[in-house]
Amino acid sequence: MIKSFHFETVLQFVMVGFLDLTSLRGKIISLYIALVIGIIVLAIVDLLFLEKQLSEGKVISDIKNTVLEMRLQEKNFFLYKTEYSLIKAKELAKLALKMLNKNEVLLNSLLSEKVLLQMQESIKNYLINLKKWYLPTVEQISLINDIRMEGQKIYRYSLVMSKQEQRTLDRVIQSSNWFLLISLLLIGLVIIYVAKQLKRLALTPLEQLESKLKPIADGRYNHLKLLSNDREFVTFTNAFNKMLRELERRQKRLLQAEKLASLGILSSGVAHELNNPLSNISTSCQLLIEEINEAKPEQIMRWLEQIDSETLRAKNIVKTLLNFGRQRDFCLQTEKLSDLLNDTQALVGEILTQAVSTLKINVADKIVLDIDKQRVQQLFINVIQNAINAGKQNVNIRISATICNPSLSLIPDTAQVAGNLECINNYKGELVEVIIADDGPGIDADILSKIFDPFFTTSEPGYGAGLGLYIVQEVMAEHSGCLAIVSDKNSGTKVILLFPVGIHK
Repeated sequence: MIKSFHFETVLQFVMVGFLDLTSLRGKIISLYIALVIGIIVLAIVDLLFLEKQLSEGKVISDIKNTVLEMRLQEKNFFLYKTEYSLIKAKELAKLALKMLNKNEVLLNSLLSEKVLLQMQESIKNYLINLKKWYLPTVEQISLINDIRMEGQKIYRYSLVMSKQEQRTLDRVIQSSNWFLLISLLLIGLVIIYVAKQLKRLALTPLEQLESKLKPIADGRYNHLKLLSNDREFVTFTNAFNKMLRELERRQKRLLQAEKLASLGILSSGVAHELNNPLSNISTSCQLLIEEINEAKPEQIMRWLEQIDSETLRAKNIVKTLLNFGRQRDFCLQTEKLSDLLNDTQALVGEILTQAVSTLKINVADKIVLDIDKQRVQQLFINVIQNAINAGKQNVNIRISATICNPSLSLIPDTAQVAGNLECINNYKGELVEVIIADDGPGIDADILSKIFDPFFTTSEPGYGAGLGLYIVQEVMAEHSGCLAIVSDKNSGTKVILLFPVGIHK
């Protein structure tokens, strides 16, 4: 009872595991099992048919051999007059008659009913004549002729029966060959059908999956749609989307961490920027307090206006810093590029002063972009900081922007490209090309290929996590843009940013 239970349990597990039509594996195995079963059934049918014909041939062969042995014993008797040969001939004749009666249905398919009756009658006459041999009134010479005549008839009938069986067997073999040929053709068609089903069940979803993964490989975290209801694809899709969600969360944390690091660097510069308006406000207030009773109204108004303007200036500096440091979701808005760069210059102004470096902006007011201001501002800060860190002192940075049409000539052959050039190859609208150029020391060729790798840095420990250009690359990918860097040792660096105009995610 226990063994039976275990066998049924194992059988049920195998059937559920391998013939589960909700899984890709179960469908594939089911198709192949059906194919194997079909081949086995065809083979068994063909073998059973051949076996039947061979068994029928064996019956005919046995009858013929019995008749031949009967004639042999007959000849021995006539030659040597041994009683054993006579008895043996009688036994064989009775056996042949018994075999004819037993296989009458089979023999009727080979011989006509009339011929079969004649053969049976000849065997009966043969037996009667053999029994007459020892009768004293019988003339032996005449009896010998009668026995031989009946024996010859029986032998001829067996030959006719054998030849007919041979012709039937030939037809069966020919039919079996056709059956085998048709079976192979059907098996070929079934294999083609199985191959098409496998393509539909596995290859097509995998090809679709490959095309769906390309945007993800380019940095666009589009969640996968379910391409098949098979359990393997459902499990893979859910696990992959879970991984993407976790990757998005980690990227946001990475962006915020890099932003906070930038804030730490910018804090001293912002403090210096705030110190100037606060000093002017303090000076104006002191003068106003000291001269409030003696100063003319016009002078008092100028002091108040100065306090108001300097307060507004400090407010804008704090607002720019808060906007940069605030954590929020990705959001595209139409922004003037010149205003964004001016705000950025306000944040990095003190850093430029400390490094005895300059930043010149040549961007027309008409150039606007649909961007996330906070992320793109972090992009520019990272690029400017990289230029200053590389050059240390006396670095001149120039930012320019133009509106142009997509063309591969926008990217020099020697440039190191981040991601792909989809914004050039597939985008049909206009592009805004932003070039950030500096006259710093440049980048060695062996380092240029690694600059977009996360955590790659040439700075001393504690002076950079190696995320600057990686963040720049991610920001450009978020905006469906292209990024390339051109640099040679001792000839400065040029960062090329290509923003598609009018693309909303």
